[in-house]
Amino acid sequence: MQVPIVDVASREFIGAPQPASSADPAAARSPAPPLTPTEALMRGFEPQAQSAGVALAGIGPSNTALAGVGPRAAGTTAARQGFRVGGLNLMIGYADGSELTELPPLYRLPHAPAWFAGMANLHGRLVPVFDLTRRFGLSASERARPMLLVLAHGADAAGVLIDGLPQRLSFDPARTTADEASVPSALRPYVSALHLVDSSLWLDVDVPALLDALEQALAQSH
Repeated sequence: MQVPIVDVASREFIGAPQPASSADPAAARSPAPPLTPTEALMRGFEPQAQSAGVALAGIGPSNTALAGVGPRAAGTTAARQGFRVGGLNLMIGYADGSELTELPPLYRLPHAPAWFAGMANLHGRLVPVFDLTRRFGLSASERARPMLLVLAHGADAAGVLIDGLPQRLSFDPARTTADEASVPSALRPYVSALHLVDSSLWLDVDVPALLDALEQALAQSH
């Protein structure tokens, strides 16, 4: 998925590619690289301020924010980062998360769908943010404080809104279930497995598939 984002390493987002110098005829004849859908939407967009979210400590392994490396599990125990969205329990691998922050100001794009929350300015870089609750028709939580979880890394990363702080999960991966009725039909293509953790059902999210689908849906909405 080619969504420009921040995490640790991301490419710049605003503006078209710079033209080649006229001193180099060969470079001048080279076509400019194509823009991703989000880059095309963002041409000429300038945020009003650089308000980076505040990274939260004590959430990921070794008392750090999501570092992309999960704790080693003993025996057959598996480890995941769990969080809630619209009343659903979702989990991802530690390598699938790059940053967790308090919700920063979001800058809406013209004509963007309601489930595209906007752009967040983190550490001087723009991050596209998606609202999974609206995208998949889930029930919004009125009590939980919204947080921003950045999924994936580099050019493949994107932010999603989550309800409250995430939690570390440790479970037996053999305790799977086929209770797909508990999963909204629109979300099923992006759930790789269902796990029982302390008698609660958790959905193991296929992050690359989810982010790719969000980018395609955003491109088709314009």
